[in-house]
Amino acid sequence: MVTSKTYAERIAVILDYLKSQKVKQYKVEERLNYTSLSKAKNYVRYPQMIIEKKTREELFHELLVEFGLVYDEITESVVKTGEVISKRRDNAILYYIMYYYAFARATVGKAMVRILNNYRVIMDYEIDEHWEGTYEVIENYSFLMMEKIGGVTPVKKLICLFSGTKRTGRPILLGTYSTIKRDGIPAAGKILFERVYDEESLEKMIRKDVDPRITYYLFNAVWVTDTFTPNTLNDISKTYQHIKRFASDYYLFYPRANKELIRAVLKCEDNSVALLNINTVNFHGHFGPIDNHTLKFEFSANIGISDLFADTIILFVNTSKSKFEPFYLCYGLSNALEIQNNSFTSMMIEQELFDNAEAGTYDETLSIIQDLNSILSI
Repeated sequence: MVTSKTYAERIAVILDYLKSQKVKQYKVEERLNYTSLSKAKNYVRYPQMIIEKKTREELFHELLVEFGLVYDEITESVVKTGEVISKRRDNAILYYIMYYYAFARATVGKAMVRILNNYRVIMDYEIDEHWEGTYEVIENYSFLMMEKIGGVTPVKKLICLFSGTKRTGRPILLGTYSTIKRDGIPAAGKILFERVYDEESLEKMIRKDVDPRITYYLFNAVWVTDTFTPNTLNDISKTYQHIKRFASDYYLFYPRANKELIRAVLKCEDNSVALLNINTVNFHGHFGPIDNHTLKFEFSANIGISDLFADTIILFVNTSKSKFEPFYLCYGLSNALEIQNNSFTSMMIEQELFDNAEAGTYDETLSIIQDLNSILSI
């Protein structure tokens, strides 16, 4: 078994070789974006397994790839894989496993990715698909332009990864892809690249179960579009009529845990954007139909912040005619309101109708308002 101490000794051999080639250690650190080479090669003084977020094994393989070298375990020496050491790293290969959410199979799929000399890309999926393409780094981003090989119809895929200040070789890369699915539907989604260090590791990783953290990150992160060509804007959505119908200003009544009746202001725009104001606190969100008789609203107090816990309100509105007209009966869930068990029943009514009823012009509506506390079980 190769130990951390052994890798420390091998790292020292590589650094001595590079020094003989007039590549100074600080230049190596700049290339790797790593500042702890002195610690990594000195196991006696620094025996910890991880230094600057890398194991010595990871650092050893990264040095070989970065400088186009091969370590001979028999002679315990380093040899070049190309004629010169250069930024192009002749004959160097970067190995990655690519993870994506396979929409049709409702699971996370994988592919083996080989990047040769920081230019040519070869990609092989778990399923029988082979892709080839090019790799290019522009500022903080890496772009892979791929084409499916062997298919009847040429299909292309664009992958964009955020690589940051280090141009190549990061252990994990996040990004997006855009392509055509196997069933011919245009699709885009999140993607994750995880680096491995040789062909053997690549073959093992493609057969391993996906780490649950990767599955959680990618789950259902796919967007597809319709495969038809609309003649007018009215053709692009069959459900927009529900949005247009309910674009208005409303009052939303709900009971707090202490039985107090709260009146909130709800504004619904004709582009599906919604704003809910409760006691001067704004909740931003959107709404849309989930069937012919139900609208779903989703609100958050932390607009624009992703993957963080937020004050959230989800509201289901029954749009069918009922004995409560002109009120709409609503059911809600929230971690942001002072309600019992994070759920509540509420009533929604257009502001104009309610204001007129308060003025005494709508006797039936006024009667419902007067009985609102009992309707909401206060």
